[in-house]
Amino acid sequence: MSMTQFQSEGLRLLGYTRDEGEFLFLVATHSGYFTSHQFKPFAETESGSSAFIHKLLDRKHANYHVYRSGGRVYHLIARKLYQAIERANLLIDKTRQLDYVKTHLIALDFVLGHPKHRYLEMELDKIAYFKTEYKIGRETLPVKQYRSPNSSEWTPRHFVDRFPMFVNSLPPSPVVTFTYVDAGAVTLDGFETHLRAYLRLFQALPRFEFIYLSPTARMFRAAESAFHRVLHGRRRPYISVAMLDYFRLRKSWDSRERVASADVILLEEAQQHYVGGLTEELYEKWRQGVIADDEVTRNTSASSERVNGAFSTLVCGSSLTVFGDPVGSVTERRAEGDEPQGIGRTSEEPSVEVPKS
Repeated sequence: MSMTQFQSEGLRLLGYTRDEGEFLFLVATHSGYFTSHQFKPFAETESGSSAFIHKLLDRKHANYHVYRSGGRVYHLIARKLYQAIERANLLIDKTRQLDYVKTHLIALDFVLGHPKHRYLEMELDKIAYFKTEYKIGRETLPVKQYRSPNSSEWTPRHFVDRFPMFVNSLPPSPVVTFTYVDAGAVTLDGFETHLRAYLRLFQALPRFEFIYLSPTARMFRAAESAFHRVLHGRRRPYISVAMLDYFRLRKSWDSRERVASADVILLEEAQQHYVGGLTEELYEKWRQGVIADDEVTRNTSASSERVNGAFSTLVCGSSLTVFGDPVGSVTERRAEGDEPQGIGRTSEEPSVEVPKS
């Protein structure tokens, strides 16, 4: 939370209490969208949520869309509100596809759940941080070029994804943490495109941390493999599948059971790493029940090669229940302003039938 006294006073003059102002600041900075269930725990109130939302709507500072589940997502649309907190350039007043809305709701879930982080909130904040702390210039930062319809001039914009980014100031030195929000993609194409956009910056940092956020863990292991493949030209500088996990996947493979498609990639990786007579002997003993899981774990060997990027995952996105699905995986592709219809759901995690080896 980094709202200044000037910004707080600006929201007070618009008629908002301290808690309401702090919440609006976070929404405008990190998302633009919110649900009533995100405000309730923030302000530690039940009845106050209704009064706050009515205030926003009455002042025409926000509008909302009712989705097929009956849930509402609110969108901050008033320029005067963004101007009051010096965030006018973050105002998005046009309709957005549902994936965009979900992505920014998840980002807000993360920020609300981790309020003590020192976030790098604005584009200029991020540019200044990397310049000051690491002597990294704009040419190394992720960038997109924009041009208005009435101009021939192109304007570079950095960090346009607006995913939460924060600095951990614990000893021995500050470490910046990047995040990526997956709102339920069926492939990792978007994630890999994002990594390539940030690749030069990642390579210029002595170390950093990266968190992959998603409402389900379905793509976590495949995302980790993709992260290290893009950064290092290989799936990981050390094996990402523990020997015990490999044995379990292989047993399913050998038994002609159905295996999740993401796990097939990991199985192929493990087969290239765990080779040789000793591995085969250990596998047969484990498969026949001669040795227990803990003995397999003790035999797992992995390289201790150091890398500058530490990858982790986090299930995040409780606000997506507003769409009617417990994990927010409703397969809607409509724009924010489309008329609501009946509810739909995605299928189960993609799986393939593994042939007998």
